[in-house]
Amino acid sequence: MAPRSTGVSTLFRRPLPFLLALVLAVAGFQYARPLPVTAATSIVPVAQRIGTAPALPWPAQGAAALVIDGLGPVGSSGGTAPLPMASTAKMMTALIVLEDHPLALNDPGPLIVVSRADVSTYVAEQNQGKSVLPVVAGERLTEYQLLQGLLLPSASNFADMLATWDVGSVPAFVNRMNARAASLGMSATHYADVSGFSPLSVSIPSDLIVLAQTAMQLPVFAQIVAQPQATLPVNGVIRNLDALLGQGGIVGIKTGHTDQAGGCFVVAADLSIDGQPARVYGAVMGQPGALQGAFAATTTLLRALAPVLHLRTVVHRDDVIARYQTPWAESGTIVAAQSVAWVLIDGTTLAGRVKLDDLPSTLPAATRVGTLSLDAGLHRAQVPLILASAVNGPDLGWRLTRGF
Repeated sequence: MAPRSTGVSTLFRRPLPFLLALVLAVAGFQYARPLPVTAATSIVPVAQRIGTAPALPWPAQGAAALVIDGLGPVGSSGGTAPLPMASTAKMMTALIVLEDHPLALNDPGPLIVVSRADVSTYVAEQNQGKSVLPVVAGERLTEYQLLQGLLLPSASNFADMLATWDVGSVPAFVNRMNARAASLGMSATHYADVSGFSPLSVSIPSDLIVLAQTAMQLPVFAQIVAQPQATLPVNGVIRNLDALLGQGGIVGIKTGHTDQAGGCFVVAADLSIDGQPARVYGAVMGQPGALQGAFAATTTLLRALAPVLHLRTVVHRDDVIARYQTPWAESGTIVAAQSVAWVLIDGTTLAGRVKLDDLPSTLPAATRVGTLSLDAGLHRAQVPLILASAVNGPDLGWRLTRGF
């Protein structure tokens, strides 16, 4: 009796065309299978500190704060209790007048005629020891000239004249001042008068800086506070009380002093940091020695600040941000498409967040495949991420043999 044949032997005795068809079918199936995507891996730290934070010479008394445009707060001293602000209150008076009656550069604005009541106010405020400028009944002053008298020699009677001209009465204008302060987020600020002579007109340095930044966006305000002097019809030449104007990049903005407030000064300075412009705002309050004490504290802070500011390139073009390796062992890098440089104070924390797309099996070089988000203080940047080289895809051998 003949031996029984097995399945295996039968298979191998099948015709060659069948085996070839089977191989081709398997190869076709393997080749047609979808190719996997590749997930890249970020190599950027979540946060890193750049340099060592400086110990700035904050004043021993009163309060102070510094802010860099674009970067944000540098620091502060003196706590959070509101202090009398003296004539720095006049920044708000000028801001509201200019918002209600905008002026273009070189536009004198409407004429305001000095009344007998204005003369009486001048006499009364002079007797109270306020900073005032003489006026005479019938004198004609433009809005621009009144603002010059308000902001340069700090005339309190000009504040009253502007407030009455603007809304009809000083109390109504004070209400406007407090409402505007609230709209700016100046939560520690309260105005009791339009000039700041009252010790009940209080603020903190950081609030005064917010106000200064807002006011300096108005070209006419910035122009006036940068003037060393001006000329008025009755008074002749009037001079800016800002003795630091023009020194160390200082471009304004407002002084203040009373017995209760001490010396106060809100400053704006344009510095050059490694060839890059940087606008610094500062405020000091409650300084002994009246205005000279406020100027000394401000000068000390600004001189210490400049050396710890640097233009930092936080990412360079072609910096490697992520790496990838495909299942078929093709590896490569993902790089920044552009550079980003900011003026930063030493000790700033740089935060980085990377969002990456999954990579298909083939992509040309320089294809955008993600975004690097950078944050440092108020600085923000979105940097496109691109492939440094092409993703070429697997070869035929890998496609046919994967899984075996």
